[in-house]
Amino acid sequence: MPSVYVRLKMSVSECLEFYQSQAPNARTYTIEGRSVIFPRRLLRTMVDSQGINGLFRITYDDQGRFVSIEKVST
Repeated sequence: MPSVYVRLKMSVSECLEFYQSQAPNARTYTIEGRSVIFPRRLLRTMVDSQGINGLFRITYDDQGRFVSIEKVST
């Protein structure tokens, strides 16, 4: 299955603003510089008391559909 790595850093207040948005998707860049779009709801499980901060692996199936997201390091 294909995977991409993204570095995410958002404060608690930035997370709150992000979730108040009506946009269904989030856009960021992989560590290789490619643009990647994924459902915004996926980040809810990644928020801790400091917000979101770390390197994450997003895995897709062979048809390009989301399979999983996991934090791989800070």
